[in-house]
Amino acid sequence: MSHSTTPRRGVLAAVAVILAGCTGSGDPEADSSDDSEPDEQPGPDDGTDDSDGGDDEPIDREEHVPDRDVEPNWDTAATFRKWLLFESPIDGGNRRFDYTESFPDDVDLSAVLPAFSELTIDDVDGHLVQGFTQVFFGSFDADAIAGDAEADDDAKVVGEYEGYAVVSEVMPDGQERTLAVGADAIVIGDDYEARIDARHGDGERLEDVDPEFTHLFGQLPHEGTITGEYDAPEGVLEIDEIYLWGVSSESPMADEMAWVFVMEHADDLTEDLLADLEDVSSDVSDSSIDGRTAILTGAPPEMSEAEPGESAD
Repeated sequence: MSHSTTPRRGVLAAVAVILAGCTGSGDPEADSSDDSEPDEQPGPDDGTDDSDGGDDEPIDREEHVPDRDVEPNWDTAATFRKWLLFESPIDGGNRRFDYTESFPDDVDLSAVLPAFSELTIDDVDGHLVQGFTQVFFGSFDADAIAGDAEADDDAKVVGEYEGYAVVSEVMPDGQERTLAVGADAIVIGDDYEARIDARHGDGERLEDVDPEFTHLFGQLPHEGTITGEYDAPEGVLEIDEIYLWGVSSESPMADEMAWVFVMEHADDLTEDLLADLEDVSSDVSDSSIDGRTAILTGAPPEMSEAEPGESAD
């Protein structure tokens, strides 16, 4: 198969979203007709595309969860997992999430961090994107940030939710967005209440509904940079048998990555299918099958000089 410039960018989606300037309101009606971030280039790996495409009826994900006996240990689970929601802004969506704890030196967060504050990339310990929502993790002075909002002409504190100050901010392009500012996180998105509830164990988390994601996290060896979603990585692998998949690495630009593909049925995962899955990497160093799960380790897909979204022969 031909490799595109987008597969590695898929692993870098948390960074690509920033570079794309995802400063929208978080309102699907206002920003986009699908579940991708505003102003992103279309493609399989450039954010959080939850649309299924075609004229088929939306998939009822909750009705198709396989029976796996595994539960998350929330006491030891990475914090970002507690903020992931099963609910999708698009019916039958793929629940795409992208998380990273590090950024290339040339990444500028000024377009997405609160413009009314003095926050910089050095204040951010991690960044999560799922659906139209972003979550910045760190140790923040929430009272000071709320005070900055009150003193700014384009922002105001409009309420409070479970200890988080709710701020409305008008962006340079005139769009309004909602932020929930707390000591541990800044949530940018209209579903901040559901995110905060999930964080505190009072809402429906992704793993509470589908333990396949708990299994996925247990198989991925890295916590620094992680992407996951239902179905195959569109435009990269055309394999209908994939139930969900994920990829992780130590950092967005790491030389080695780990991919995990979970099938709905063990009979689907043959040696021939494993060979097809290996097309996801430019140089697979190891691959194995464990029941319904395929695990691959290797180099990132080859980067070409083609424009984003174009394939390289």
